[in-house]
Amino acid sequence: MNKSNKMNSNGNNMNEIVFIDAEKRQLASVEGAVSPEVESTLKRAAAKITALNRDSTEQAFEKGAIFAEVKSLVPEKSFGQWLKTFSDYKVRSAWNYTSVHEHLQDHREQLIASAVLPTVLFELAKGEPAQIENLVGRIAAGERLKVKDVKEAVGGKPKSDIPPLDVGGLAGLRKAAEIKLSTDIAEFAERVKHILTHVDAALDTNALGKRVIKSKLADQIEIQSRHAHDLFKVIAAPIRPHSWNPKGNWEIGKVEDGTSWGRVQRLLRQLGGAEDWPAATELVEWLSQEVTPALRFIVHGEPLTGAPVAADNTIALASGPAETTDPVSWQKQMVEHQEVSTGTESQARAA
Repeated sequence: MNKSNKMNSNGNNMNEIVFIDAEKRQLASVEGAVSPEVESTLKRAAAKITALNRDSTEQAFEKGAIFAEVKSLVPEKSFGQWLKTFSDYKVRSAWNYTSVHEHLQDHREQLIASAVLPTVLFELAKGEPAQIENLVGRIAAGERLKVKDVKEAVGGKPKSDIPPLDVGGLAGLRKAAEIKLSTDIAEFAERVKHILTHVDAALDTNALGKRVIKSKLADQIEIQSRHAHDLFKVIAAPIRPHSWNPKGNWEIGKVEDGTSWGRVQRLLRQLGGAEDWPAATELVEWLSQEVTPALRFIVHGEPLTGAPVAADNTIALASGPAETTDPVSWQKQMVEHQEVSTGTESQARAA
């Protein structure tokens, strides 16, 4: 049998790389009758393909990290146009890669080792943390999941016809909490984006040499800030026994001091009351140095660094032990605050 010994540019025999000759094919087609030579060729091919798949998996994470970074820099409406300047990627594809970066990072090493294809990663990233954990465990155990397998696992029809809010037990409670949390976070994000839009507009006005009108900005963001603060408390703040009344309702407290989310909580509370904002002469610095970074931390995930700008009599109420939801306690704190302010004014007049 004549064989062509055509060589490629690397000096490799094309017959070895491109195909297995007829005799090898015949042997390979007979079950259990694979020659050692064929078996070795097949193993090498499988190893090369697996290595390439691992590269593809790792690249999916790397692309996701890049798209996530760009997402914080390019306005959402312009993102598609930006993609067209250098690639054929669609916005949805970019979001898929971003989702892999944001939701599968804890399992990156295992997913790369298992050479999971990007199309499977995209579906896996849509799952809840517990679902992802379970599916990655199956992958680690050697199960090769297809896109349809993951779709069914993370978004398939529920095994029970019982509505989610009628499911009992702690599992049912957890599901009810997940539903509420998802809704609350969406509402919170919407309000914070609204606030950021108006703060950015105010700073743009200042950049044009015009004065930022405090009362106008307050009308635009004060109420939304209060609502965002309320939502934040039920999403992330701890709840604890009443600070001074053992028989009182439990209070929503503060996120730990010295943390970025702790700063966010205090800032949203401050934004909700214009009387606690800095004086007009210090307003622009506060908006640019304190408010904008915190809002961008929420919306875009940009790191929140540096110490807060000292603003005012800075939220004396916020520095208390808790942010109470008890009307009686709230009224008591307000009275105490007013008494302190009145006493200070009286001392100043006496002096």
